[in-house]
Amino acid sequence: MRIVIVRHGQSVANAQGRWQGQLDYELSREGEIQAEKLKQRFIREKFAPDLIYASPLKRALRTAEITFPEKKVFTIDDLKEGGAGVFEGKTMDELRVEYPEAVATFERTRTFNTVPESESRYDLRKRAKTAVDFFIKGHNHDDEMAVFTHSGTMMFIIAVIMGTSRVWSLRIPNTSVFDFRIDPNSWDAVDPIGGMRQGARSFEIRRFADATHLHLQHGP
Repeated sequence: MRIVIVRHGQSVANAQGRWQGQLDYELSREGEIQAEKLKQRFIREKFAPDLIYASPLKRALRTAEITFPEKKVFTIDDLKEGGAGVFEGKTMDELRVEYPEAVATFERTRTFNTVPESESRYDLRKRAKTAVDFFIKGHNHDDEMAVFTHSGTMMFIIAVIMGTSRVWSLRIPNTSVFDFRIDPNSWDAVDPIGGMRQGARSFEIRRFADATHLHLQHGP
């Protein structure tokens, strides 16, 4: 089984330096160009997935539609970005004025645990676990799929696939590609956080935060 996970293209909020969370921003013009470059990359690589899934948020869904214009894209709510609470829609400069204590704690810990109204780490991992479980258990063993989601959610999806409770703070450029080959027979439905561990005992990482296509010239 092959699961290719992609971060959405640059959004309007990305361009403005604003936290998005679950606010529904459109792609910027640059984001559309990034998605087109991703499309050309997959054409060159002859990657034609059997199924395409995306977060219903516009920035992820539109990236999927540009990348695979002739294929149906199925949306999954569990692929939405983690809720960033009062950070959503704000720049860091604005937040330092409005929520200085929350910002100071966040910059020290890099977690949203103390950000008012944010989604908990446990709930975000639970969503990631549900999504990965569906991808692996709900499909044929030789299926190939593309999954378009968000950087925060991706970090938890990666942790679930790798069967670890540790979540790394990764730099994930827009339209980055993570390419996993997974043996579904090795899937272990046990989660380390909730008392049941989840992970693939046999998997291969072919691409990890690969955005080399962004350096190619776009257009004639």
